[in-house]
Amino acid sequence: MGAWGVGTFEDDTALDWIEEEYSAAGVEAVRSALQDVIDLEPGDYIEMDLGTAARAAAEIVALAFDAGGELGSDVAETVGEHSEQVAEHDDLPALALVALARISGEASELAELWAESGDSSGWENAMADLTARLEGVK
Repeated sequence: MGAWGVGTFEDDTALDWIEEEYSAAGVEAVRSALQDVIDLEPGDYIEMDLGTAARAAAEIVALAFDAGGELGSDVAETVGEHSEQVAEHDDLPALALVALARISGEASELAELWAESGDSSGWENAMADLTARLEGVK
């Protein structure tokens, strides 16, 4: 893996998902990434790529509903491409919260990798911040 940081868009997998999936399919990519995690059976292992895409989708939902965090200028334009379309789907914040809970759980490769990294508190704080922002969406 190349770039990898606690922020949602600080890793290559999330950036690739934005450029390849979200840029092309907009809200359909967001819904699909969230639903892919939600549709797993309880206890099924969530692979890193699947979790990273869902986390990026959740951040896009937060941004679309005016609950966004800080974005680097290199992703802001791409993320903003479909934000109005995403904001038209009132069910997405709730889906994002469910997906985030799964990604943060025990059967998640992302959670495992961050636990082993020595900076699990930074990742946990970033996930808690994203969750709190989505919980504040009306």
